[in-house]
Amino acid sequence: MLNFVCQAFAVICYGRQGLKNGGYFFAWSSMGMVTASTTTGHNSGSKFMMPVLRRSGCVTPRRWLVSSLWHASLGQQLFAALAAHSHLLKNRVVTALNVAVLSFKPILWAILMLTLCLAPLQLSIAAPQADDDDNIYSRALGDLGEGRTQSAIDGFRVIVERHPNHQGALLDLALAYCQGEFLQDASLLFERLLAIPDLPPAIQALIKFYRMRSCQPPATAWHAVLSTSFGRAINLNQAPVSGLLYSAPLGVTLELSEKSRPKNDNFWATEAVYSRQPGGSGWSGGIFLKNTSHAMQHTFDNTTVQGLLARRTQFGGVQVEWQGVLLRQQFGAQVHLNSVVFAGSTMWGQSEWVASVADFNYPTLPDYHSRQVELRARLQILNNSAFNLAADFGWSYDHALADRPGGNRVGPLAQATAHWTFAPNQSLVVTHRRIWKRDNLAYSAVFLGDVKRQNMQTFWQAAWRYRISKHWQWGVDAQLSRSVDTVALFTHGASAITTTLEWDWR
Repeated sequence: MLNFVCQAFAVICYGRQGLKNGGYFFAWSSMGMVTASTTTGHNSGSKFMMPVLRRSGCVTPRRWLVSSLWHASLGQQLFAALAAHSHLLKNRVVTALNVAVLSFKPILWAILMLTLCLAPLQLSIAAPQADDDDNIYSRALGDLGEGRTQSAIDGFRVIVERHPNHQGALLDLALAYCQGEFLQDASLLFERLLAIPDLPPAIQALIKFYRMRSCQPPATAWHAVLSTSFGRAINLNQAPVSGLLYSAPLGVTLELSEKSRPKNDNFWATEAVYSRQPGGSGWSGGIFLKNTSHAMQHTFDNTTVQGLLARRTQFGGVQVEWQGVLLRQQFGAQVHLNSVVFAGSTMWGQSEWVASVADFNYPTLPDYHSRQVELRARLQILNNSAFNLAADFGWSYDHALADRPGGNRVGPLAQATAHWTFAPNQSLVVTHRRIWKRDNLAYSAVFLGDVKRQNMQTFWQAAWRYRISKHWQWGVDAQLSRSVDTVALFTHGASAITTTLEWDWR
């Protein structure tokens, strides 16, 4: 009888189950204790034994009464157990204790009757907060289901402010951000949830599902870029830096004429890009135009035109993409380079694998016709909402299709990419790339002797982006590239500062 009364008053004390998906559920046990568990609260999935009084809020007379009844019942059962199993306790001691407990109960019942009168008053004071939370949460869920994204976000924010560890509200707020395409905010909440040590596997799987599908940052459907660069090129004409050329077989050092000496010059470049990319699977493509003009060496002014067509397909958790690229570069009216590139890539989990085959055809230098095969893997080293660090490792094989001096070239490549997000509208990406190549034949045995080229290409880029609005973004890039070769003819480099204006539309 006592257990039944205490259970009834526990329900009176705590009202309904509480905040949806975050409240406590109570079950009275035969030992006079309460088993409490939460669904999506801070202790999600856990079960623990606790007194009925144990919940946030002040200790009211009604709660103290229920606790006292519980302790009295537990004390009576405890001493009865001790009397049954202990030979050291005398029957008169047990009887005296039982009488004391029973004598104390009328007083407790008197207080209990007084509490009955105060219960409605307490319920009228304590219930509005829980009921208000329930109503806000219900309305937010309804708004989310009916597409009123901003109203849902506002409602979930109220719940999260009041209950920062409410996993259900955090998850629903993240999904509302996904629905409203506030992907950066959604990513921050996903990271916050994943940092919880005892996050249920079901919620982890749900976060992974949304990240890989509807809540991954989608590629913009239409993208346009206009940029201008100012820089300086070193050794444009790829001549010996010193102006002297030593021939080992002949044993002589040649001094080049002024016309053949290394040429350094400032340049101005303008680029325009217009492309379309799908948010998931589908076709994409675009066109790229670039014009470069030099201050003094107009012979090296050039125009590059590039067209791209690609197809992306999703197979479960694996993403595969194929690309075809046509490139044409000319100096003045003379075509310098025609290139065809076929590339395939696959992304699985945190790793990306890329394979590409490129044919390079130089109409003015037919001996340099070649085919380059590149294989590389990208590994995510660090990945969170504020910082991302990735490393690329691979191998490059440059196969000579004609009598190119030096023959085939082969070597490893490595790249490191660091991405900082300072705010939802600002980011910085720093990229460093190196490629090492070695010829398998002497470059010119007759003139330079048995010298095999060993080339190292280095590239640095720092790109800062500032999002002006939903569709416009402005940025500044700094670039530095250099090629160092054992044959001084091929040691050259360039540096540039670029300002970029980007437009995207879905």
